[in-house]
Amino acid sequence: MTTRDERIARIVAAGCRAPSVHNTQPWSVRVEDHGHLTVRADPSRQLDRCDPQGREMFISCGAFLLNLRVGAAHEGLDAHVQLSPDPDDLLLAARVTLDDRGAPSTFDPALFRALTSRRTVRGGAAARPLQSPDVERLRRAVVLEHADVVFLGPHDAARGRLVSAMRRAEALALGDDALLAQDRSWLGVSRDRVDGVPVDAMGGWFRESVVDQHSLDRDVASGARTFETGATSALLTTPQDGPRHWLVVGQALERMLLVATTRGIQASFATRVLENPATRAEVERAFHLDSRAQVLLRFRYGSGAPFTPRREPDDVIRAGSHGSHDQGAAPDRDEDRTGRSS
Repeated sequence: MTTRDERIARIVAAGCRAPSVHNTQPWSVRVEDHGHLTVRADPSRQLDRCDPQGREMFISCGAFLLNLRVGAAHEGLDAHVQLSPDPDDLLLAARVTLDDRGAPSTFDPALFRALTSRRTVRGGAAARPLQSPDVERLRRAVVLEHADVVFLGPHDAARGRLVSAMRRAEALALGDDALLAQDRSWLGVSRDRVDGVPVDAMGGWFRESVVDQHSLDRDVASGARTFETGATSALLTTPQDGPRHWLVVGQALERMLLVATTRGIQASFATRVLENPATRAEVERAFHLDSRAQVLLRFRYGSGAPFTPRREPDDVIRAGSHGSHDQGAAPDRDEDRTGRSS
């Protein structure tokens, strides 16, 4: 007979399949009594050079939360998620209650199957625009998680300004030795690691981190040049910035990626342009947004990209009692310190 601890371990394993910036997997889980989980950001896995506020770290944690919900539904449990960014505990992401007394949340079983088959595409494979019904499916997935999305077709007038901003962000990053050194510690790593992006998953453009300095700029391969093609791109947005908004958009992102996987669609990310405050603002102006740009990605029909490794649940689950705090410096915040999720 399956024990509750075994079910929780499987749910956490589902969470661990979430995408994360540089495959840092910046989350930890504390299992409390009676099926209560506390999800926290792990500051030891924060990319402090390119992500000093923790925006990408919390987006990654949001994707983890969505997968927890899908994994719980697969186990016949309803996962009630309360987003809990707290000015007194800046690493706290959410409190999750697993309930087996009510009907599980409504998730298509295909989304659980997509957890293990979803892949991030790296490199510049040719792609054609998505079909309109698929674009609408992806839009609905984002809206269901209370975020918004703007799609960009091959002839959209904003594409030129977007590519220009991406090129500028890439050029600026290449002059930042500390940022490139941080990239080097996570990209093109050995398959023996349980985190980071292995060299064989880098799309063929990455050769050797010591002698091939320019290849350390991940968006040269998966960024501006590929966004010049005829593929469909998407920009996920939220009304404001802050931990709660980042967690919301992370869940929206992962639901969209899982729906895309069920349709034979893969995605590649362009993160650099939104990491630089100046080029992020330029992207927002290009799309005439009165909201904040959070995630930029490009789609293609296809399958077969290399997988990236994941930590085991035992490495993610922390022992301890309710209310105890993980140690570590919290990232800076500039907005939305009091937000709560219903």
